[in-house]
Amino acid sequence: MVSGYSVLCEKSEKTISYKTPRGKEVCFTREVYLRDDVPCRSLLCSRTECHEGGHCLPSDLKLYILVDGFYALYYWELFELEDIKGVIISLSSLNFVQQQASTKRPYRRIRSSLEDASQTCILFDNEFSRLCFHPPFASENLKDYTTRMNWVAANWYTNHLGRHVSLVFVTDNEDYIHTFSSHGNILPCELTVLDLPSFLQTYYPVLTAAKLLFDSLDLSLRSIKSKECNLPGDTSWERPVESLDSYVVPSAPAVGHVYPAYLPESALVAGLRSGQFLRGVLHVSRFGPTTEATVALTDASAVKHQPELKEALAARSEIMIHGLQHRNRAVDGDVVIVRLLPRVHWKSVSSDISSQESCMAEVISNLPNMFERKLDEDCSKSLQTSSYLPCGFVVGIVSRNWRDYVCTYVPKFTDDSSDPKSESGWITVTPWDRRIPHIRLHTTQISKLTRERFIVRIDSWDSYSAYPVGHFVQSLGCVGDLETEIQTILIEHNLIIRNFTDAQLNELAPLSVQRPWKVDSEEVKKRRDLRSPSISGNPNSEDILIFSIDPPGCQDVDDALSVQWLSPTIDEYGAERKRLQLGVHIADVSFFVPPGSYI
Repeated sequence: MVSGYSVLCEKSEKTISYKTPRGKEVCFTREVYLRDDVPCRSLLCSRTECHEGGHCLPSDLKLYILVDGFYALYYWELFELEDIKGVIISLSSLNFVQQQASTKRPYRRIRSSLEDASQTCILFDNEFSRLCFHPPFASENLKDYTTRMNWVAANWYTNHLGRHVSLVFVTDNEDYIHTFSSHGNILPCELTVLDLPSFLQTYYPVLTAAKLLFDSLDLSLRSIKSKECNLPGDTSWERPVESLDSYVVPSAPAVGHVYPAYLPESALVAGLRSGQFLRGVLHVSRFGPTTEATVALTDASAVKHQPELKEALAARSEIMIHGLQHRNRAVDGDVVIVRLLPRVHWKSVSSDISSQESCMAEVISNLPNMFERKLDEDCSKSLQTSSYLPCGFVVGIVSRNWRDYVCTYVPKFTDDSSDPKSESGWITVTPWDRRIPHIRLHTTQISKLTRERFIVRIDSWDSYSAYPVGHFVQSLGCVGDLETEIQTILIEHNLIIRNFTDAQLNELAPLSVQRPWKVDSEEVKKRRDLRSPSISGNPNSEDILIFSIDPPGCQDVDDALSVQWLSPTIDEYGAERKRLQLGVHIADVSFFVPPGSYI
């Protein structure tokens, strides 16, 4: 948001009416305080105040891209690609995403991009600018109003920066622009307005990754919209519950559905407050991913409302979830709300041994007799002390933990593409992480995917679908290739490696043979100097033998060892004991990476 203080120039207000994804009608009126000093966040601007208080777009870019609300909501992943730079998202588009998204994930994703310097993406507070703000028309819906506000912001940017850079306004609402621009009170300028396919074809014709990602996102969105229109939707947020006391076992799925619907939000809140429902994080078993899962409770205070849990949870504060029906579309890592099953349905911990664990027991049984007897004793103790672990079922999802999943594709007869030579159709892919269910996606490159590992993101999982629906993001390479497998491990552990941006590289000290890096004299005074006085020029240096363990020619010498003799000691028998000190020295990263920097 806009930082600092300034004199308020004008006060206005806006009244917006819209319908949420859950069908709720919302109308609100908000006061807006307009200013003249809203920064453009571009280094091409001559105003120094526009460069303060956040990331700025670099000056070497020749193209800026202003994204409309619809594309920001459904296609933001395209604008996260490293090759697409100079992205501007207005406060109007950000508000549109926050108000129209069914979950908080799209909004949080955009906020994360705005905070990441490597994304070359900025937020323009157009709704606080006196020259950019306009109140909505009486009959104007939220999408049209967002488009109009972005069109005004795009015109302002073009006039503000002049011919230093070209700007493209990417929107799917071009017809509405032609409707109001002809009789508006804003002087139009040379502004390029394109929809997303035309934009990619015009400015990134050889960027194959962008085209494939757009096709995947577009097909996934069309599929979701089509199912919402033609199939009975997931009415999980509308299904009334007469009494929580009677809801002790999972309800049967509706006709045409695979899973039961979630309880409405009001019922979930009431159940948590009364202690009838429990909240926790779902953890799926690696040994039995389709049958075994546990929910680690995050709110222990609810246990006091259910006395039968106190003894059962004395050793493990977990609730067992058996089977996919009881898991009810929850994925590993999701924060879920569960209801306990009656005690007669609880299962013993020691009886839940998967086939992999049974094989491990057979291997252990071949150990020598001494270890075998020890194993038998431990097993007998386990059977004597084993207790029934509480079992339950998922009634609602608090937050999803969907992430990037590395997948492979093995052709199956159940896939929608009946023609074996067809390159397009719906396929079922298998995630590298066996705890994640199979994912359905539509693709136009079936034969290519059979040989590769690729990234997939989940879009939705409705109650009428056996598997979640996702979309293709990018290919990692052929299965078995060393670099592909390394990238797979990094992505599955959420380790993303990107190239350094110009803003990050500019913070590094310019080093060369003529200007080698030297330790600052002020830093030397604050630290122990272990160098030789002949090298440091400091008579107080400790002169300790220090050497690197990196090979000759290494460019990143960031650790070293040291060794020195210490004064001997006398032991209890009067003998002299020599002492040797070994030191391990690591570079002080906090000196080179100051807090709050782009690095």
